[in-house]
Amino acid sequence: MNNTFGYNPLSYELIDLFRSGAPDFEAAEDLIRRGADVNDQGDDKSENVLSEIIFNYCASSSADGMQEECRDCHKDYVRCSGCEHNLNPELGAAILQVIRFFLDHGFDVGRNEGRHGAQCLYALTLSTFDGGMIDATKLLLDAGAKNIPIEDDPYETPMTFIGEEGSYQDTSEHNHYLGNIFEAVYQIYVALENGKPYSGIDSFECAVGKRILRVMADADSGSNVFTSIDEPTSKHDNCFLSPLYFFFDCGYLVCTKEAGFWTNNTPLDKAAVDVSQFFPNLIGARIDKITFDHNEIIKERTHYGQPVTTFHMDNGTRINFTINFGEVEKKDYCAYYYY
Repeated sequence: MNNTFGYNPLSYELIDLFRSGAPDFEAAEDLIRRGADVNDQGDDKSENVLSEIIFNYCASSSADGMQEECRDCHKDYVRCSGCEHNLNPELGAAILQVIRFFLDHGFDVGRNEGRHGAQCLYALTLSTFDGGMIDATKLLLDAGAKNIPIEDDPYETPMTFIGEEGSYQDTSEHNHYLGNIFEAVYQIYVALENGKPYSGIDSFECAVGKRILRVMADADSGSNVFTSIDEPTSKHDNCFLSPLYFFFDCGYLVCTKEAGFWTNNTPLDKAAVDVSQFFPNLIGARIDKITFDHNEIIKERTHYGQPVTTFHMDNGTRINFTINFGEVEKKDYCAYYYY
């Protein structure tokens, strides 16, 4: 091994081992017995052994480093486990196993004034590109990792990084599934920063198969939860600026004014009003699946992406949620729904 980039050679072998397909924990145990340091850092002090493994885990676990090719195999946001490019099809489960292994073998999220843990949280944004990021974020936070800057830039935190990437994916064609995964992770940080529980926050996928019992909206929106927009470049009905909460048994699906979605199974901690009367075809119906589409608005040389999220209900109803991004000034952005 010619260049270990400042890592102990055995520690660098540990990095190589975990970035070469499905985790081999027996071989990892042997490297640690021989002197590999799970808390090692190399020349780049913005990384450590575990964050190096997590970062871009998706690409490093594919046969040719081109995991993006597997996206062509997606159908209703399910990864194709038989894709020939994919050495490790269960990426979300694998990254959780790897993180647990490191924590069980002495990885210290508090090392380097807490930056060890923050570097791993930061790396998760570009790790598996699936729901495993959500559980992995909770796992590290439960272990004591903090949302703090990974270097000297006070704005370079795991929360800001996931927010930036989520905003990009939300308006990028064919990436709305990932944008909503990022949204759930971002909401975990929002809850953390506000001192609220985050354990119940999860992917929108948790709502699939659930029956909608009622729909609520923030009480501070008053009686004008829904309105119409009639502007030269934006004419829509059923517009809303406050979050909507689609309650099912043991939780609810949140829809924001940016048409982002995540679920929560902790009690809603704010006053809300019942707006079920606006959704008569949803009440009592089950969500069979949630799919994504994309509208593109072109103004001169600028392309604006509008995500379209569709609930497919078991009674045959299809309801779509989208935004008027690109049609109006930023201050006038809102979401709306249509059947």
